[in-house]
Amino acid sequence: MSLFNRKSKSTDSVQAMTMKSLDDGSSGKDNPIFIVENYSENISNTSDSSGIASIEDIECTGPTDSNDDSIKHQNTAGAAQGPNDTPAPQLKKTLTLLNCAAIMIAVTGHSSVFISPTAILGAAGSVGAALVVWLVGGLINMGLALCFAELGTMFQTAGGPYAFVMKGLGPLPGFLIMYGYTVLIAGPFWAFLAYTAALYIVKPIFPDCETENVDLGVKILAGWIMITLVALNCVYMKYVKRIQTFLSSTKIFALLIIVIGGIYQLAIGETEYLQQPFTGTSEEPGGIAIAIFYSIFSYGGWQVMTSLTEEVKQPGRDLPRSVYISFVIVISQYILTNVAYFTILSPTEVLGSNAVALLFIQRLYKPITAVIAVFVALTSIGALNASIMGLPRLLFAGARVGHMPVILGMIHIKYRTPWPATFVMMAWSLVMLYAGGLETMMQYISLFSTIMGIAVVTTLLVLRYKQRDLHRPYKVMLFVPILELLVNVAVLVLGIYQRPHQMGIGLAILFGGIPLYWLGVLWRNKPKEFTDLVEFWTVTTQKLLVLVKGT
Repeated sequence: MSLFNRKSKSTDSVQAMTMKSLDDGSSGKDNPIFIVENYSENISNTSDSSGIASIEDIECTGPTDSNDDSIKHQNTAGAAQGPNDTPAPQLKKTLTLLNCAAIMIAVTGHSSVFISPTAILGAAGSVGAALVVWLVGGLINMGLALCFAELGTMFQTAGGPYAFVMKGLGPLPGFLIMYGYTVLIAGPFWAFLAYTAALYIVKPIFPDCETENVDLGVKILAGWIMITLVALNCVYMKYVKRIQTFLSSTKIFALLIIVIGGIYQLAIGETEYLQQPFTGTSEEPGGIAIAIFYSIFSYGGWQVMTSLTEEVKQPGRDLPRSVYISFVIVISQYILTNVAYFTILSPTEVLGSNAVALLFIQRLYKPITAVIAVFVALTSIGALNASIMGLPRLLFAGARVGHMPVILGMIHIKYRTPWPATFVMMAWSLVMLYAGGLETMMQYISLFSTIMGIAVVTTLLVLRYKQRDLHRPYKVMLFVPILELLVNVAVLVLGIYQRPHQMGIGLAILFGGIPLYWLGVLWRNKPKEFTDLVEFWTVTTQKLLVLVKGT
């Protein structure tokens, strides 16, 4: 059996954990019973010949509160329902078009426009080339998002790109997508956002200190921000979603201040750094490819929406619309923001700063520096919050098909959020925060985002060919995935050619998932002592955190 889903006498014997008072007359309604319903057996019974369960087929049972209308199920065809036949808690469908658009705007591009202009300008070589790269990167991401939206409306299940690739290309590619997404995107991404929020909080307080001198303090604050948001998402999900729209708006306010400042500067004739925009443009195709790599990162984060499709009320309508709304807004804002930067700052000054927005405002009108700092910090917190809402669902989905330990497919019995998956991602993100630098995070995220885009677009084309009659609530025009495939392959090849060492490390980390797949999924006859130990920790954690297997 798989390491991640095994059946044994020990597991089967753990059927229930009762949480009740010592009062013999207490009712079952007030004292629910925590049912652990043979989760290993459920998965093994729904597995195909390869031993891997399909995402649609997995079912499990668990506790419910008879007073909760959101998880009531009616008996069908007059069938009798036994005491252990109550349905398990499910992820709620609560996200509307407004929620989707707010999350997309908050996460798409996250806070990159306040940090990454330095990296893009350095790779592109000139102001004009950098602006073109910002436009091209936005369009590449928009096309990919539309391809993701088609697959997301076809397969409305937690897991996003992992679930899509599993369907189209098989278990091993699907596992590598999940593994790579967790290690090379989620961890660096959470760390980057938390670090950016902390940096923009600390910089106005210590304006004369170099970033290197306060780096440890910034990272400690960033860790506290991340842990706090994880706790809020695990316990107060309903309220966290309500403030997401406000957090999204802070990015718009910050960008509006910068854009209006740039328009004012243009109106008074400050165009010195825009008069010869393409002077110094990189002549190496690899240099432009690296710049596009960074722009892919700069517009990234929107993938989290496809991990939330199970929680969207009308995904067939709302996912594509949220893509168009968010990208039109974000691309326009980012190009105008970069133009604004160069009305005051020289390319040399931009290259020398890791907090470009703060430097711009200090030169424009110093008294509002603190306002921009607060807005940028809240923008980063909003993007991090949205990511925490969505990305753990990837591990949650992987556990349901045997690609991750059973414990990661469980949710809290009361709050119905995936605590174990969220905690695991948080732990890895903290490692990345304290071990990596900003540029390293950007490179890893860009590399795997490109590889993942190629895999998902290939999946879409394969399904278009093999399953033409499959219901597609939304269908992107065919030229979009074909063009996306060609562009992403070209960017990947040129990027590896230009930065073989850094990209090679990223690829080695990704393909390190192959032996992990063999060890955890394919190797079934493991020593009993090992599997018993895994099972002991699974059951112990389940009891301590009051978890039940989700559906």
